Amino acid sequence: MTDGSLIALLVAVPFAGAAAGFALWSRPQALKAWALLVAFANFAGLVAIAEGASGSGTVPLFLPLFPLVAFLSLLGQPAHPDNRSAWLLTLVLLGLGHGALFGGEGVGLALLALLLGLVGAMLYRYRSVSGTAPWWGIGTYGLGTICAIVALIAVPPVSSVAFLVSCAILLPLVPFHGGYVAAFRGLPGNLPAFLALLLPGLGFYELRTLIPGLSGPAVWTVTILAIAGMLYGMLKALVQSRVRLILAYAGLSFLSILWWYIAVTRTAPPQAVVYLTSVGLVTSGFLLAWYAIQARYGDLDLRAIRGVAYLMPRFSILVFLMALAAIGLPPFGVYSGFMGLLLTPALPLSGALVVIIGTMLAACWYFLGLTQQLLFGPHRPDLRYEDLCFTEAAALVMIVVLLMALGIVPPRFLESSKPMSQAQSKEFLAWNR
Repeated sequence: MTDGSLIALLVAVPFAGAAAGFALWSRPQALKAWALLVAFANFAGLVAIAEGASGSGTVPLFLPLFPLVAFLSLLGQPAHPDNRSAWLLTLVLLGLGHGALFGGEGVGLALLALLLGLVGAMLYRYRSVSGTAPWWGIGTYGLGTICAIVALIAVPPVSSVAFLVSCAILLPLVPFHGGYVAAFRGLPGNLPAFLALLLPGLGFYELRTLIPGLSGPAVWTVTILAIAGMLYGMLKALVQSRVRLILAYAGLSFLSILWWYIAVTRTAPPQAVVYLTSVGLVTSGFLLAWYAIQARYGDLDLRAIRGVAYLMPRFSILVFLMALAAIGLPPFGVYSGFMGLLLTPALPLSGALVVIIGTMLAACWYFLGLTQQLLFGPHRPDLRYEDLCFTEAAALVMIVVLLMALGIVPPRFLESSKPMSQAQSKEFLAWNR
């Protein structure tokens, strides 16, 4: 079977799997097992494609992590009827993500527009989950949908600017971060944990073909917005008491560092892949861990539950390890990716490095503070503390193992593609001529 046939199969299988899942709607346990099987089949297929393309330098090896994170996010969910819609939507989003990556030219942009529109529609459908109507997030994804369509039908430079805005919505950049925050806050089940890697990964994959061809003023604007995003995300994360919002603004701050690096160097080296993937994985892990708390006790404020260290040992150990990964300590991937970016010879010395170091130091404050409040202190006698079940613990263990692997494996083995060139960026612009 050719790579083209495999790619078409990867796009079609999640949609077919979601459609077939309705036959198992009345049996949540069977539906969850089916969704896991479909996600794992996509993971195996992407591994085969990545291995086959490793010599041609066209398929980054980190892309198989998309279906793998979908699998882990599904694995960590209880087989409850309320989660059925989230499971099927995970498969649909996975299929759209594959189509946006591998569809080529117009098909890829059309499916990207459909993906952004679907996330906005989900925010409207589940607006009651967060208790507030996430109109800012819905509007942000609506804007992303429009921009993807404009990038498809317009000519340069309008198409490239529209495409850049779509990338800024997927890989969150101030002031287009509203959808990213709203997705964390308002979507149910495993959807936030899956989107924590899928959306930034799509944005990064598309952005790296575009950034070398941007004009000087556009790059300067992106650089300023990235610095603003670091500061804004850092300050917002410091004052939050809701875990999902802490993670959303922490992700905005971390990913703004990546925006700044790509803008000032106009490159996307393997270290950037390690950093992006590690930030997405640690965010997914925290969201899955917090969902385990929500499944037991409801949507609590962080200050409403404490002292789980001795009563929930599996949960406590895994959360502590993920906190170490999040604050950038070795041997985890955030550390190796971040240090790899800072030590890149192409990185110029500037005052923005002070902001970047401050961003990482602030992460130590709010991630360790989150962990300290949750794990230690007096426990509530009115709560029945129940540790992670096997599937919940297995999902988090695999995420911790992946984070360690990203910190140990040399970055060149995680990215097979060559650095972006001016000619490659012109290929994208030629689509719209």
